[in-house]
Amino acid sequence: MANQVIKLTKKYWLFLVFGFFVILRLPSLFEPFTYGDEGIYLALGQAARKGLVCYRDIHDNKPSMIYLIAALAGNFSNYRLLFFFWSLVTTFVFYQLSQAVFKKNFFAIMTTTFAFVFLSNIHTFEGNVANAENFMLLPTIAAFWLIYRLKNPPLKIWFTSGVFLSLATLFKIPAAFDFAALLMFFLITLFDQKEKKYLLYAKRSFCLITGFLFPILITFLYYASQNGLKEYLVAAFLQNLPYLSSWSTSQPQTGGLPLFLLMRGLVTFLLVIIIFILRKRISLAIRLVLIWFAFSWFASLLSLRPYPHYLIQIMPALSLSFGFFFIKSKKEFKKIFIPITLLIIFVLTFKGLYFWSYPNQPYYFNFYQYALGQKNQEAYFNDFDGRANDIYQVASYLQSHNHVKEKIFIWGNLPSLYPLARRSPVGRYTVAYHIIDFDGYQETMEVLQAQKPQYIIVDPQEERPFPEFFSWLEQNYALEKKIGVFQFYHRLF
Repeated sequence: MANQVIKLTKKYWLFLVFGFFVILRLPSLFEPFTYGDEGIYLALGQAARKGLVCYRDIHDNKPSMIYLIAALAGNFSNYRLLFFFWSLVTTFVFYQLSQAVFKKNFFAIMTTTFAFVFLSNIHTFEGNVANAENFMLLPTIAAFWLIYRLKNPPLKIWFTSGVFLSLATLFKIPAAFDFAALLMFFLITLFDQKEKKYLLYAKRSFCLITGFLFPILITFLYYASQNGLKEYLVAAFLQNLPYLSSWSTSQPQTGGLPLFLLMRGLVTFLLVIIIFILRKRISLAIRLVLIWFAFSWFASLLSLRPYPHYLIQIMPALSLSFGFFFIKSKKEFKKIFIPITLLIIFVLTFKGLYFWSYPNQPYYFNFYQYALGQKNQEAYFNDFDGRANDIYQVASYLQSHNHVKEKIFIWGNLPSLYPLARRSPVGRYTVAYHIIDFDGYQETMEVLQAQKPQYIIVDPQEERPFPEFFSWLEQNYALEKKIGVFQFYHRLF
């Protein structure tokens, strides 16, 4: 009986993986479209479809791939659906990588694939949200798979892997550390060979690095042609340094850098040195997992912001480590040491650094209550955000009272309103915290005074001061309506 179960499992387990994926991911297709980051992506994507140039005409602080995806999707429903299938393909590519790492070890491949599906999709780490970290997993894993699956990959494969890692970096800058991990893995592997083929190494490194730089340089050329290169460089690259460290200013500093950041860098460096020294005693698979985990762990903690979706970057390496439970080893301790250690490090990182946590049970229980007709959409939306239904009413009101070509201004952090109402923002900033973080007060006031939008929406929850704006608002606008706490101001003349 046990043998029959194992045979059936081996035959149909991929269908079980697909079913597990659907159960975890299906609720994301029905959630209210009120998540802040997704709102910013769709607002910029919508602006791009209207001919505006990102960064020059409308601002965010990530590279351009996520806005291209949002522009292609066109609206929230398509964006979430695209993300659903993107994640499904990501799972399949991870399965291919696991096969390359663990060869014919069925239980290792199955365990790592299920672990990856679980860790990268559950609500705890915001796997349900179409964030840049979730999108960048596909090109990152594909790059590692292309290199690892072949004993001697041709130069075009090295170039292609570099392109994939560049695309991942163009989703979000920390993916560049995955590129560094692959380069370091390759460098250490070079010293395994009795005959050091330095010319071949130089050629492969050149192709990998060239492939990595190529898409990034294309974006530079594009924004230069649109007279937006300076804004692109500042927003997507240079401005990220102070932005990433903005939550770390209270930490001890050394040489202008947070001390804990330097300590994490030192830990990563020491681990690489240890792997290099012990390289003849550990397998390629162990090297890959340890180096990848170390670099992605460092990258995910760059800012020490408490958003759990930052930890998504660690999931491929962490999931692969569970396969070592099923590797034949004379010493049981050696077999379990790596996955247990990496899991402990991950848990301590998640709990010890106080990342926000989103419980799974209420999230899935809420959806399946809605799916089974036990609660209506209004109640379902309220469980996500008590203001979700009000946001939809605000969007509906704008569509019926404001011409589609009229821009609006929102003082608050409600970027979803722009794509929901199909309206563009006045000025470059879609949220108040960007105006505050990037000192956009004067620029915002200048564009408001020049364009004077028909409607301005104020969210009283944004309590940080902007006295010049409110003084100007009182002189030129009148309160027309309130929906929930949201205040509609209509232009007087």
